[in-house]
Amino acid sequence: MRLRILHVTPTYLPAVRYGGTIHAVHGLAKAQAALGHTVEVYTTNVDGPGVTPTPLGARVDLDGVGVTYFATGLGRRLYRSPAMGAALRRHAADFDILHLHSVFLWPTLAAARIARRRGAPYVLSPHGMLVASLVRAKSALVKSAWIALFERRTIREAAALHLASRREAEDLRAFRFDLPPLAVIGHGVDAADLRAEQNITGDVATAITGGPFVLAFGRIDWKKNLAALIEAVALTPDLRCVIAGNDEHGQAGDLARLAARLGVSGRVTIIARQIGEPDRSALYRACTCLALVSLNENFGNVALEAMSHGRPVVVSRTAGVAEAVAAERAGVVVAPEAGSIARGLAIIASDARAAEEMGARGRAAVEKRWSWTAIAAEMVAHYEDVLR
Repeated sequence: MRLRILHVTPTYLPAVRYGGTIHAVHGLAKAQAALGHTVEVYTTNVDGPGVTPTPLGARVDLDGVGVTYFATGLGRRLYRSPAMGAALRRHAADFDILHLHSVFLWPTLAAARIARRRGAPYVLSPHGMLVASLVRAKSALVKSAWIALFERRTIREAAALHLASRREAEDLRAFRFDLPPLAVIGHGVDAADLRAEQNITGDVATAITGGPFVLAFGRIDWKKNLAALIEAVALTPDLRCVIAGNDEHGQAGDLARLAARLGVSGRVTIIARQIGEPDRSALYRACTCLALVSLNENFGNVALEAMSHGRPVVVSRTAGVAEAVAAERAGVVVAPEAGSIARGLAIIASDARAAEEMGARGRAAVEKRWSWTAIAAEMVAHYEDVLR
């Protein structure tokens, strides 16, 4: 069956500052298109305080996906877009299924309402945003009110919910929603290009030539638990760490001061900016292992990216991808606290052969199970179940 699929998401490429969700949605959409389905995306042109340099209201082809960007109006913080709403009212019924991404934001609310009125089934992916501890940590009153007024119905009347891991499903059940059918389908990863990179930027070149290092890659955010990683470095003699990613909330300075206070400034390098190619692949290729030690992570695609480069991973048990890492014996699963992280890193550092074998198993697992082609086929099969 060839499906007509519409993804609705608040932001999209080239707004990569928003991290893994952007890449996850595009990876899925382009792989579905490559399988022969008609795939479109409705999104806004929001990119931080600015906008993406994309045309508005006209379909743009991006890797075989038809992407339409819409301007926001009043309520920009919620990504409210009257133009997107009008397009959804005109075209929602033209698609076999809608796939809505994120919660607590206007595009999901509007798309769900319109889909219900048009009789169009929708699948909802919360992308790790429905975690009780995270709701309490930031804008708790606003989010609780939003859940009561809107999100409960959006969830209850979805044809299905897509969760990236069993961990995310457990977090969701804690809310005691009336739940539709759940589908646990992980994210995928593109095959790694293992050729030597050219034109690496100076800060990355300096970081990777300073000797063996552990890599922490992704947004610099309190949820990523990077302070505990720096504390683990302080507990592990001779260990060097490179932290690389967008610092949207200005936390890199706090981490640098922590490293100085612990006496490990010389062993902690922070590259606080958006990392694109070829720098991204260069960091993966050069690192000894990846450390993903988040306090909570619905999945953790950077672990798969490291595995695709043949690198072992040290991952917190509070990350959804930890189950896959353990099952494939592709790294070490730790508690999200400094002592446990330090012990996990020491396991990798102390046995080069074992680390190499972990990396090889991880790469093989990614090629077999976690390619975007495999994930897209699994998601399409789920859509077909919903439509029966």
